[in-house]
Order: sequence, then structure tokens, then C-alpha cells
Amino acid sequence: MGEIERSVPAGTIEQWVMHLRRQRSRAWDQIWLIEQGYTVHDGRNGEAFHDATQRVLAEQKTVVEEVTALLRLYDDLNLPGATTEF
Repeated sequence: MGEIERSVPAGTIEQWVMHLRRQRSRAWDQIWLIEQGYTVHDGRNGEAFHDATQRVLAEQKTVVEEVTALLRLYDDLNLPGATTEF
């Protein structure tokens, strides 16, 4: 399937970028908590069944990597020549 050119309003793009930045910030917060000893468990009705800490940690690190790549793409398109460190 070929690419379709569509115009997306700048305000919509900015909302998406803000959402991505918030998502990355939340992922960083979860990573920090886990690195400080916080644990995450799968369970039901307040009863923990399985330790899910390492799975959640891996997922959040992936979120940070993927969102950072998207934000770099956005910055490269909108701020050519600027180098943004994340």
C-alpha cells in the first residue's frame, strides 16, 4: 500500500508530542521506583500471585527507548540542526 499524504493540524501534533513526553516521564518514574526497590506483582483481589517487576522494568525501558526515538524524529523534522539530549 502506498503512502497517503495527509495534513495533520499542528495543534494535534503538539498534543501527541506532549503525550509522548508524559508517557516517557511516567516510564522513567517507574524505572526509578523499581531501581529503588519497589516491586510489582500480578494478582487479584489484593493477593499477589507473581512478581512482575522485571517484566515491567523491561517494558518501561522499551517505552523510554521507543518514545525517545519518536521525539528525536519530531525534533529532527521541526528543529533541523538542533541537537537535543534526552
